[in-house]
Amino acid sequence: MKQVRRIGMFGGSFNPVHNAHINLASSFIKKLKLDKLLLIPTAVPPHKSDSEMVSAEHRMNMCKLASEDHKKIEVSDIEIKREGKSYTVDTLRQIREMYPEAEIYLIMGADMFMTLLDWKEPEEIFSLAVICTVPRNSDDLESLTEKEKAYREMGAETVILDLKKSNISSSKIRKLVFDDEVFSKFVDPRVEQYIYANYLFMDKSKINYERFDKVLKARMSDKRYIHSFNVSTEAQKLAKKYGADVEKARLAGILHDITKETSGNEQLKIIENSNIILNDVERPSPKLWHAIAGAAFVRDVMGIDDEDVFNAIRYHTSGRANMSILEKCVFIADFIGAERDYDGVDEMRALSGKSLEEAMAFGLSFSISDLAKRHCAIDPNSLACYNEVVIKTNKSYNKSK
Repeated sequence: MKQVRRIGMFGGSFNPVHNAHINLASSFIKKLKLDKLLLIPTAVPPHKSDSEMVSAEHRMNMCKLASEDHKKIEVSDIEIKREGKSYTVDTLRQIREMYPEAEIYLIMGADMFMTLLDWKEPEEIFSLAVICTVPRNSDDLESLTEKEKAYREMGAETVILDLKKSNISSSKIRKLVFDDEVFSKFVDPRVEQYIYANYLFMDKSKINYERFDKVLKARMSDKRYIHSFNVSTEAQKLAKKYGADVEKARLAGILHDITKETSGNEQLKIIENSNIILNDVERPSPKLWHAIAGAAFVRDVMGIDDEDVFNAIRYHTSGRANMSILEKCVFIADFIGAERDYDGVDEMRALSGKSLEEAMAFGLSFSISDLAKRHCAIDPNSLACYNEVVIKTNKSYNKSK
């Protein structure tokens, strides 16, 4: 294993990490001939509140994505594991223990460099690492040089690297995301996709279908994306025909499969985070999870707190007793989307134009029969729904005789 002789430490909120962060890290690696640079997302920076940041897990994941193509950059969770407020001196001590023979270079922005004496144990920081920074603009260099002189008189070693200036900032990116503006040129494409897929930094008070389009593309395959739009189209037609809220049908239809291609572990995590308890049939039946997780994601992550929409997504696979008209429209639309071509889909489409209940009975009998043939457990919600619509359709049939 190659000995690490020169190691960089670059900490920050990385909320989110952006191209200037990675370019800065790469420049210092090259200039200082570093063997490794540790990119260290903070748990809770002493100067920031929790409300300003997304979770440590999200920030770690984005840092890993942004640094994937940079072999000498390693994302470290040492401050996150420590928890509580993150003090640089404590992290430096830990790195010194990990790499006792290495020379440590502490990399920071100009603002941080200028206020180092206000940090916890600044003289200890000077003894543990070489302090490195870059000017934000042409006016910064003189003030940084003056501050550098004062630090050196206190025994510090410093490096000021005059790089090409960048106007990128995490706060600017967050505002662009919040305002539904383009931010792709400021971040790695994988980070952009992650932000959309996890609905980070977004304005949850507004329904924006252009944004949802980007979220869906970040979370699913082209095939699933097309299916989602087809279900939304059919749900709106049915809602208009049978008297449900057309806009809610559009929304529930387009988002109904938002966690369909999410891993099972992640689906369970979403369900757990939303304090939803799976029943004895749901727990061992992974095919039921995406509807439950999807409803939770739409409500608790995307902020669409509408009970009708939640239930339409939650029960679009299983059905349930006493479904609303909207729920039935989304349930049936999932069966008859334009791309569907299974045996019986034409009959299902014909029935959906006659009666929601007859179409529900047909769709449920198809699903329940398939589960029974494969010796799979059947959700009690499906059985209750099937019994209800069959009894209702039989009564209608008998009255018409």
